[in-house]
Amino acid sequence: MKHRDLLVLLMTFVGGVLLPGMADAYCTTRERIQLRNEGVAPLEIDRLCGVPPQQQQALPQLPLRPMPPMQQRRPMATVCATNAGPCPMTVGMPIGAACACYTPWGAVPGVAR
Repeated sequence: MKHRDLLVLLMTFVGGVLLPGMADAYCTTRERIQLRNEGVAPLEIDRLCGVPPQQQQALPQLPLRPMPPMQQRRPMATVCATNAGPCPMTVGMPIGAACACYTPWGAVPGVAR
């Protein structure tokens, strides 16, 4: 669309808004697309095309929901403490969880620290 055609189109719309007899004129879909392609804002297109404000498309207002509280990350243990002594943990576990140290004589239960 050439700038001259756009100017004629806009003047037609402005005339429709200013003259009460032409206030009921609406834009075709093609005219709306051309205006959108030229960078005219959607609300401005609705105003130029004679759409009453109560019929203009509005974004639906969704109710605001409170965000769930952020869960605090518990520190992870690095050592399993047993009666036979501590051993390093290969898998991270929460502090205080049950763990075991594996020895040549079997597993020794402990607490993650």
